Parts: sequence; structure tokens; C-alpha cells
Amino acid sequence: MQPRSDKPGVLRTTFAVLAVAAIGIVGLLDYVTGPWLSFSLFYVIPVLGAAWWLGRGPALLASLAAGVVWFEAEAWGHRGEPNRTLLWNSMSRLLMLVAMAAMVVRIREDRRRLQLVNARLADLLHGAEKLARTDPLTALPNRRAFIERLSAELSHARRANDPVCIAYIDIDNFKRINDEKGHVEGDDFLKKIALAIRETVRESDVAARLGGDEFAVLFTDAKRAAVEPLARRLLERTRALGDRYPGLEVGASVGMAWFEAAPDSPELLLERADGAMYEAKAAGKHRFALWATDSARPVLQA
Repeated sequence: MQPRSDKPGVLRTTFAVLAVAAIGIVGLLDYVTGPWLSFSLFYVIPVLGAAWWLGRGPALLASLAAGVVWFEAEAWGHRGEPNRTLLWNSMSRLLMLVAMAAMVVRIREDRRRLQLVNARLADLLHGAEKLARTDPLTALPNRRAFIERLSAELSHARRANDPVCIAYIDIDNFKRINDEKGHVEGDDFLKKIALAIRETVRESDVAARLGGDEFAVLFTDAKRAAVEPLARRLLERTRALGDRYPGLEVGASVGMAWFEAAPDSPELLLERADGAMYEAKAAGKHRFALWATDSARPVLQA
């Protein structure tokens, strides 16, 4: 297997050679035109270019090449100038070129470090923002994230004249698990409930933990014929998980709010779903109730 070529290294070397070649051409022009035209700027440009694009080593090489070529151009072109003066001027220019190159390299490195710090800071902020919207126990979106997504979905539904629907899920007799099995078992049960909800609803739907033993689902395709079977499956899945704790009667009450025309605020939708859930609890728990737009109160579903 052939080793991969170091393309960045080859490019750096090529550009360094080109910078030195450019300096040599500038020196030749400086010599040909004599002392009457100044080529100072054209010596500086390749040096600064090498410092900015190639880094410290090529910048030093370009500075030395510029200093030597500049000295030779004046030594051969300014024959009447004393050697001490030429040497002094050349050393001064060389030090100036090296200092300018070092300054540009430092600016380049500081710029790259700043970009790296900004990238890391952006990653940290993104992570913190994600944590602020995620329930740490179940990894589901929390209440804040759910309300934000619900508000966006309501705006979309109003523009498209689509129905909207959410389900409110409250775990029945969850306190008995904590009291008899301990909080570790209770947390594990909540994780299983969260997983069951994610596996039951569709990929496009949004499941969230609102707090404690309360969960919610935003149905993105809110056709009534599609969402009611999902609510029943949620009820069945939570009941099956509760059957692992015989005698505790653990399950869930599910309340669903369905609006043919999206309301103005997410709070109204949440209140309706919460009201439907309490209707299911009042009827004996482990039930599903629906509060639709055309109903004055929630209705238990068979």
C-alpha cells in the first residue's frame, strides 16, 4: 500500500519557493532600474505573504532571502555607496523584515487560537443550551423545550389550516413504586416509560417529560383518525410496564386535546389535555379521555 502524500507540506514548500523566486525577480528589477526607483514595497509583500499563509519557517526564509537580494541589488547597482553604509542599511532592513514577519506570524497564530476558542465556546454554549432543554433522567425534551416546539407547531398549523393535537400522560400510582421499591426503581421505571413512549409514537412526533411522572406528546400529523389509536397504544404500553409490579396497580391515565383549528396559545391546548387526563383519572384511572374542539368537556374513550 502506497503511503499517502503530504499535500499540505508539498504546497507549503511550493509556495515558499515561489515567494523566494518572486523576491529574486524583484531584486533583478531593482538592480536593472538603478537607485532612481524604489522597490521596497515589492520586497515586503512576499515576506508578509509567506508569514500569513505559510507560517514561521517560510516567513524567516523569505525575510533572509529578501535581505540578501536587496543587499546584492544595491551593492551592484549603487556602486558609489560606501560598503559600511550598504551593510548598515541592509542589516537594518533585514531586521525590519524579520520583525514584520514575526509580527504577522503572531497575528496569524493569535487569530487561529481565537477561532479555536470561539469554536470551543460555541460547542459549550450549544451543549449548555441542549442541557437546558433536556430532561436529565429520561433524555426527553423538558417542559420548556416542549412549549417552544408546541408554539412553533401552532404557528405552522394556523398558516396551513391544519388540526393540532397533544396527549398528556400521567403515571397512575407511581408513588407506590417509590414507597415500596425505592427511588432508584422509580427512576428506572420513568426511563422505561420514556422509552415506551418514544417507541410507540411516530418518529415525527415530539415526546417530552413535563416534570415528575407527567409526560406529553405533540402529534405532528394531527388527523384524528391517526392519533386516537396512538393514544390507546400508549395506554397499553404503560399498563404492560405497570404489570411488572403486581398489587401496585401502576399504569397511566392519558388525556388528549384535539383542535381542528389551532388555538392562539399553547397553554389552552395543555389545559385541555390536562383536563382530559384528570377526567380519565376521575373515572377510575388507566383510561383515555379526549377533549375535542366540538366538545364542551372531555369524553372517555372505549
